[in-house]
Amino acid sequence: MYILIVLLALICVILLSIILIRRKAAKDMAAKLHEIRQADTNQLIHASGNSIPPSLINEVNSILKDIRRYDAEYQKKNHDLEQMMTNIAHDLRTPLTSAMGHISMAKDAGISEEERSHSINTAEKRMIRLEELINSFFEFSKMISSGKEPETEMINVVSVLEDAIVHYYDDYTARDRRIDLRCSQGRIKLVSNRNILMRIFDNLIGNALKHGKGDLMITVSTGDCLLLTFENGIDDTELDPERVFDEFYTTDMSRTKGHTGLGLAIAKQFTELLGGNITADCSEGRFRIKISFRQ
Repeated sequence: MYILIVLLALICVILLSIILIRRKAAKDMAAKLHEIRQADTNQLIHASGNSIPPSLINEVNSILKDIRRYDAEYQKKNHDLEQMMTNIAHDLRTPLTSAMGHISMAKDAGISEEERSHSINTAEKRMIRLEELINSFFEFSKMISSGKEPETEMINVVSVLEDAIVHYYDDYTARDRRIDLRCSQGRIKLVSNRNILMRIFDNLIGNALKHGKGDLMITVSTGDCLLLTFENGIDDTELDPERVFDEFYTTDMSRTKGHTGLGLAIAKQFTELLGGNITADCSEGRFRIKISFRQ
């Protein structure tokens, strides 16, 4: 009987020790989780002896990894949405500024009726373009925030490109420059989103107008893929083609040297959204941007 009592007491002591050890391990684990949450680090929970079952530690670490992945995705979507809003605000200013300029010209008493009519018609076109951009704002913001793919349909790329060129015809003519479209076909089909594609062309043509020199040559060719090349003269020999699509680099450059603009960052963002590829190169005073889409 005495031996049985001793054995029972010993078992109780062992069980109590195990309980205390596991309670301490659980408290240590809770403290570590609190530390990780407060410090916002990438640390994980590590086993301390055999106090905590490895399966429990693995599950906790899996939850930590999931939380960090979801947080990173949220931060990316939030950044993309903020950048989208900045880009759209940039796009809205372009036709608005142009429209206000033509309205101001139309008010000038010293111009002829023909010139006044032309200014009013041009201002109207700019305001129509502004309305289109405003209407597309919600579509683009929903794409970025939801991560959904843009709606697509079969479109004629040449027609979209010609419409974009028409928008800038007067601006180029006013600077004694022209847009030279080189395309042997009048119709090239592509499954894409017309509004987004129009914005890409708008930004590239507008960027060449603001920051390039001489005529803008646009070449369209087909083969293994649809390739569009936008080429114009440029003064900045130190331009880094590898970084021109970065919004921070382009913004700094536009302030200091005036040869690149936010339009290139916008063009890259939307080209990739449509599943295309965009690159840039600069040599011998010529700046080229190439966009390719699989047909």
